[in-house]
Amino acid sequence: MPSPTSAMTTKTTVEASSLPRNVCVSSNPFVQTKIDHLRDRKVKSAGVRNTTAELSRILAVEATQDANPTEKVALIVVLRSGLAMCDAFLSQFSPDADVVVYHIGMFRERASLQPVEYYNKLPNKNTDIKRVYIVDPLVATGGTSEAVIEILRDWGVEHITFVSILASKTGIERAAAVWPEGTNFVVGAIDEGIDEQGFIVPGIGDIGDRLFGTGSSK
Repeated sequence: MPSPTSAMTTKTTVEASSLPRNVCVSSNPFVQTKIDHLRDRKVKSAGVRNTTAELSRILAVEATQDANPTEKVALIVVLRSGLAMCDAFLSQFSPDADVVVYHIGMFRERASLQPVEYYNKLPNKNTDIKRVYIVDPLVATGGTSEAVIEILRDWGVEHITFVSILASKTGIERAAAVWPEGTNFVVGAIDEGIDEQGFIVPGIGDIGDRLFGTGSSK
């Protein structure tokens, strides 16, 4: 299996017809071009951040097409890599929109690949937010996505739009099955597989390390 730090640009194509009904893959040619740019592991952190922001703005337009301008909504940022999507995504809302931002911190335990929650500042009671948008650049195994969706469903939201730049087919299928009637996904592209370490193949590497210049994949 290729390592997450290899300079791989070859990609796979997953047919939209084979995906769950609540998953929408962007057909915007600029999205595909920019994801191809991210696949180049030689792109430095500043370039990764800029491209991630550009993709976030494009995907935000697609994700918010049916947004109600009078409705209070929440943007849920999955730490840490979701931070790179936050400002760009917010910029696509109307200046008059009532949007609050919450952060949920999750990390994937290396041996089991299971998600571990380490930060959650959602209010104890949700009385007025029924629609949320989640930003997280990658859906790999789907475990983190599954956990965040369950947290928000239990918190009392009625609809979730989950926005990611890249997903694996198995990961998006797992996440989409958690709450299909209350969740839809807007994804830039989908790759066929994941390796034994839980990285998308061919993927774009460890996006957190690449965004922030940490680890061996910078």
